[in-house]
Amino acid sequence: MGETQDCAICGAEVDPSARYPRYLCEECAARATAPDGRPLRFSNADLSGGYRAEYADTGEPYCSHNCMIDGVACRADEARFGGIVIQRVDAQRR
Repeated sequence: MGETQDCAICGAEVDPSARYPRYLCEECAARATAPDGRPLRFSNADLSGGYRAEYADTGEPYCSHNCMIDGVACRADEARFGGIVIQRVDAQRR
């Protein structure tokens, strides 16, 4: 029987990942905001990877990895094999 893992915000089932034990489901990740409440969008910088964040409402660069989702502190970063992963910062899980 395989392992299971839940989104660290809403508790929805996500694919298990030992590398990212507190990562979020796509629905929660889509609600990422800056601490001031402005919506954020994350992506790879180019085809080789890298990390880029911007305000979703203006496209202006957001120079941080820190974000909030439903009032919970999270951190976005480049995933190991490409893409972006957002994880809950605190050790508590839903």
